[in-house]
Amino acid sequence: MVNIFTYGSLMFDPVWTRVVAGSYERADAILPGYDRKAVQGETYPVLIPSSPLSQVQGVVYFEVLSADLSRLDIFEGRCYFRKTEQIITEDKNVIAAEVYVLKEEYYAIISHKEWDPVHFSTTNIHLFLHSHVDTDEQ
Repeated sequence: MVNIFTYGSLMFDPVWTRVVAGSYERADAILPGYDRKAVQGETYPVLIPSSPLSQVQGVVYFEVLSADLSRLDIFEGRCYFRKTEQIITEDKNVIAAEVYVLKEEYYAIISHKEWDPVHFSTTNIHLFLHSHVDTDEQ
């Protein structure tokens, strides 16, 4: 079992619960040393390494089972690699978590705009669910 740090669509229950089968505790968390960027022509963001002063706010899911980790790997697809990083939980604990980082060969898809989680949750989540999550399987 591993902790998973999410920074985009998977922070939101309607997406998370359609991708994984299990139920997990979650908490707000911060990932230092990375930037979250919008993707050209898409509603989801990507994560890229940045300066040590940069940070991304997201959600950590605790003790995710290997079967759900496999589901997440498939959902994230070939453009990302998964790696272990240190994150800071809302109660200031530093813990290890897996994060999905955009592979360098796909940097051309990055928009110069920041990704806005509030805009996603109020405007784009339904479009995202329709176009990126197979709701018929769940």
